[in-house]
Amino acid sequence: PVHNGHLFIAEEARVRCNLDKVLFVPNNRPAHRQGKIAVSDAQTRFDLTVLATKNNRHFRVSRVEIERAGLSYAFDTIAQLGIEYSNAAFFWIVGADTIGEVPTWFRGNELFGLCRFIAVSRLGFDLEKAAQNLSANQRAHVEFLESNGLEISSRDLRQRIQNGWPIRYLVPDEVELEIEKRGLYQEVLEEKS
Repeated sequence: PVHNGHLFIAEEARVRCNLDKVLFVPNNRPAHRQGKIAVSDAQTRFDLTVLATKNNRHFRVSRVEIERAGLSYAFDTIAQLGIEYSNAAFFWIVGADTIGEVPTWFRGNELFGLCRFIAVSRLGFDLEKAAQNLSANQRAHVEFLESNGLEISSRDLRQRIQNGWPIRYLVPDEVELEIEKRGLYQEVLEEKS
């Protein structure tokens, strides 16, 4: 589920990188999670993200991936958003531990030509190490953002819910209430064979 770590990093990137707004894009069917059972459906992810972002006038939530059939790929999303927002410059916010994997994504090398990346530091992950797998041209399209961040993981949140432990102060109050109301993330789900 969307959590306060996501919101903190989004606001940090918005302010420090002079972004006009941050667009949250809940995915439909994440390509990187093929063979795994989704822990929540796309509409639920969208609803929780709307609740989490509603109090920040600079945050928006897009249905672009939810309304597109098939697997969700960053390249397709940025290409489609480029048509919808033809005068906008796009920045994709990722954790520094992820930026080195972007060239392996679907059309990942081309993605560097469609947008810039903001790679945000994570606890215990060196920003220099993040750039090792990138070419000089790719690194030129990345802004490395050193941030204290909030070390919260969605996986840990799901585990806390399954254990009956509190998630208060880790997610916005409205998100916590909606998770409780819908009984979300209570089942332990295994990978499909």
